[in-house]
Amino acid sequence: MKPFADNFVPIIESDVLHSPQQPFCSDKTCGCHEDETLIAAVAVFVQDGLITPDEATDFVHGKTI
Repeated sequence: MKPFADNFVPIIESDVLHSPQQPFCSDKTCGCHEDETLIAAVAVFVQDGLITPDEATDFVHGKTI
């Protein structure tokens, strides 16, 4: 008997994706973590009391809050 679904090939995307909702990726070598404009926007969220400084640090490092 032939195994089920033996004709499928898994696809792994290696492209780092950025979006307005997630401007920082999990790739440590990506330049998004050094982008002063993006970091300044996160600083405004902290100043407005929307997130804590620790949450802002995690967000800039590409970790979800």
